[in-house]
Amino acid sequence: MRQLTALLSLGILLTISGCATLSESQCVASDWQTVGYRDGMNGTHHAQLLKHQNACVKHGVTPDRTAYMDGWNDGVVQYCQPDNGFAAGERGAAYANVCPDYLKDAFYAAYQDGRQLHLAQVEINDMNRAISQKAHGLEHLKKEISATEALLIEGDLTSLERRELLDETKELAKEQGQLETEIEALKIDVAVKTERLANLRHKLVYASY
Repeated sequence: MRQLTALLSLGILLTISGCATLSESQCVASDWQTVGYRDGMNGTHHAQLLKHQNACVKHGVTPDRTAYMDGWNDGVVQYCQPDNGFAAGERGAAYANVCPDYLKDAFYAAYQDGRQLHLAQVEINDMNRAISQKAHGLEHLKKEISATEALLIEGDLTSLERRELLDETKELAKEQGQLETEIEALKIDVAVKTERLANLRHKLVYASY
């Protein structure tokens, strides 16, 4: 049931996402109760009606506030279910504080559970990006080391130039070692945190939702 409701909500979200304003034909044809219901089901604050009004007034259309609010209130009741709260938190969606008091606590508790998963995944994603950046830097260092070693072997160098290149090679090799150590440590952390995330997801999803 949780998955079905979440999928229905996601479908509505995809249908109306990006519709901060309405076209002339939409303004003229709109069933304002349905518009309100869709906004409510999306967890959008009823202040969205002002945006619809601004979009439609230039076409000579005034939204029916009563019909909109009737639909919005019905939509919000559907949105403010714990399973939707969990799904919204997990995908990192903001909560617009739209739920009525009798639904708010359960919805928000589920939202916070989902948000735990979202934040844990964000941390893992950040670490993977750091690994990628460091790996790129490591490849650059390896090329520098290879170029320096080639100069040492093939170059017609003075003793001073050779010593300087040797010192530079040692420093580059030291940086390489540090980067390799950091990358390995990050990979271990990612593996640990990924396992923890999987365990947390299993615990939250199957225990409560």
